[in-house]
Amino acid sequence: MAAIRFFQTLGNALGTAVFGSVLARLYAAHGPGGDITALARLTGASRADGIRAFVDATRVVFWGGAALMFLAALLALRLPKAGDTKGAAAPPRETEPVAA
Repeated sequence: MAAIRFFQTLGNALGTAVFGSVLARLYAAHGPGGDITALARLTGASRADGIRAFVDATRVVFWGGAALMFLAALLALRLPKAGDTKGAAAPPRETEPVAA
């Protein structure tokens, strides 16, 4: 059970780091300048442009996450079911003792 929690925590941290980096880079590339924290200090048209850039970057991140979850679901469907012996090696056959 501890291993499951470890990998859940690791996946959360990795997902946050990757998607946060994508969000920040997209905003920096298409925003009015500066990073996401500067959005609160913007005014007028630059603020509207910043909000639009942030929304567009967020949309890309969520669609990327949805695509990743869809791929994970497809891969999970390919996992063998519990008790499924299809494709597993057959157990060794027992041989009859030879009478002398």
